[in-house]
Amino acid sequence: MTLIVLMVILSITVPNFAASANYSNIAQQASFAGIVACGMTLLIAGGLFDLSVAGVTAVSAVATVLVLPNTTIGAAALVGILVGGALGVVNGVVVTKIQIPPFIATFGLFNIYTAIAFMMTGGTILAVSSVDFQSFATSTVASVPAIFLVFIAVCALSHALLYRTTFGRQLRAVGSNELAAEMAGIRVDRVKIIAFTITGLFTGLSAVALAALLSSATGNMATGVELNAITIAVVGGTALRGGEGRLLGTFTGAIFITVVNSALNLTGVSSYWQSVSVGLILVLTLVIGALTGRRTGIRGA
Repeated sequence: MTLIVLMVILSITVPNFAASANYSNIAQQASFAGIVACGMTLLIAGGLFDLSVAGVTAVSAVATVLVLPNTTIGAAALVGILVGGALGVVNGVVVTKIQIPPFIATFGLFNIYTAIAFMMTGGTILAVSSVDFQSFATSTVASVPAIFLVFIAVCALSHALLYRTTFGRQLRAVGSNELAAEMAGIRVDRVKIIAFTITGLFTGLSAVALAALLSSATGNMATGVELNAITIAVVGGTALRGGEGRLLGTFTGAIFITVVNSALNLTGVSSYWQSVSVGLILVLTLVIGALTGRRTGIRGA
């Protein structure tokens, strides 16, 4: 409901906001961070975080662009997705087997992955010349961006994983009380590694689409995506305390954040202030949740 009211107000007050091209752009832009946020929602439900997703995005995108000239588009995309999944496995192993807190471990790995991406590119921007690959992010189905349909599918898959599978029940149990989950016979480390792997796969998918949209790949192409992903999940109603996740809320949250940024962009606000707005939305959501003593999030998701 909140999102609908906001869009109605912006359609009246902001020039060109209600244009069909802008709505299409909102759907497209919401999808990239939104796909990553689906994985982040699963992690938060399990009491985890992943601050390395910007680095994972960069490495996955660079790997995709590097192999693209020597293989098919589908194979190159698969490489990017699998690279993301492999880095997700690394994250899970570091967190569980070396027993470094997720916040610290994934922040450190973010710096490592980003450095690897820069080394792979030689510090330059890798350009994509394949028009067919570029259409991966720009094509439409019945005037709806194809990547937005992929985002919807990822949200639905994530919801099914979290609430319709044994893995999902175990992940929520770990997020609610890890010690109790372990005493109940749940293989906690295995569940965490799977959660990180899924997030890596989703991030790899988003990276392939982003490389197609930008027609390039570089080491800093996804700076700030981790903040966007966490903000989307929290604004969508996923509690940072763990134990549950709202994928419909994540879907709505992705659109909400993009709508705000779109309105700021149309009114000529600097991109720096757009980043500030994302941070403010996250802080305000957490403050409101703390003051009300309820789960944070925009109701109406």
